[in-house]
Amino acid sequence: MKKIKRRKTSIYDIAKAVGVSPAAVSYVINGRDKVSPKTKAKILAAMAEMGYVADHAAVSLSRGKSSLVGICFPLDSSALVFSDNPFYSEFLANFEKEISASGYDTIIGYLQSPEDFERWLVSRGLDGLVIFGLYSPEIFKIIRAHKVPFVLTDFYDPDFEASSIRVDDVMGGYLAGKHLLDLGHRQIAYIGGDLVSSKVDCKRLEGLNKALEEAGLKCALQLEVPTTFNGGYEAATVIRNHPEITAAFCGSDIVAIGLLRHAQELGISIPDDLSVMGFDDLNSCTYVYPALTTIRQDIPLKGQLAAKILLAEIDGEEHPLTQTIRPTIAIRNSTAKPKAK
Repeated sequence: MKKIKRRKTSIYDIAKAVGVSPAAVSYVINGRDKVSPKTKAKILAAMAEMGYVADHAAVSLSRGKSSLVGICFPLDSSALVFSDNPFYSEFLANFEKEISASGYDTIIGYLQSPEDFERWLVSRGLDGLVIFGLYSPEIFKIIRAHKVPFVLTDFYDPDFEASSIRVDDVMGGYLAGKHLLDLGHRQIAYIGGDLVSSKVDCKRLEGLNKALEEAGLKCALQLEVPTTFNGGYEAATVIRNHPEITAAFCGSDIVAIGLLRHAQELGISIPDDLSVMGFDDLNSCTYVYPALTTIRQDIPLKGQLAAKILLAEIDGEEHPLTQTIRPTIAIRNSTAKPKAK
């Protein structure tokens, strides 16, 4: 039996049903205030009853906007957003929730050559961008050349003026150091990313060092590892060779979780032999064993604020140039007083 294909409802069908011009229907679809509230209500009711679905491409063309925003992550592939670091997916979920409420869809980008980046930016016709981490100056020249509103996230450059959002990483590191010191730890290690390329790690280490200096101490060990679960996993082997270290502050939760896993496989008891702290407060922190003590940077709020700042940039509204989230500490079971030796 031949399947009958039903014709898609058009704006002409809606106009005929309501008794208005197709232009009036178009005004309603595109959010233009050119029809009376009474007529608008009739058009919307007809659209719902007749199952009308707007053509995104046509609406974008009439508005002169794509209704698309991009997020560029400091990764080699967009697939890594969902597999490499849960922080990005948690941020993205909250960003998308906020931005979609204003009629925008989100597409994901990643570290690319300036040529590939410009091709991606132009072909998508993006209305705005969120940039994570460190990108080359050429990338920002391209963005500004095309006059695309953008927001920087976790970006540190005092000479580069742009809308940005970040957590107070120095304070976060300081809170971690104070917590471990208050427990009685004196041999504390920092395990984090590349201190040359990661300004975030530099700031978190700076905060830890500030707390240690106030106590007349120095960091017992600075270990640079890839910011991955495996980076933390491998770090446990190094920690085992330093039995004098009783606590480790990791620059991210995924490094801390990797450290937790392998340390216990190596016979290091957490927190009896080694207290472990992370930074981020991922959802998984309460499910690992022992539950991870960490610095909470409020990822949901960060995603929501990034969306709100970007919307303000797109609409040309005034807003604070830089918004900084104040971190807090989430104390769980992975830290305790050092065991007497």
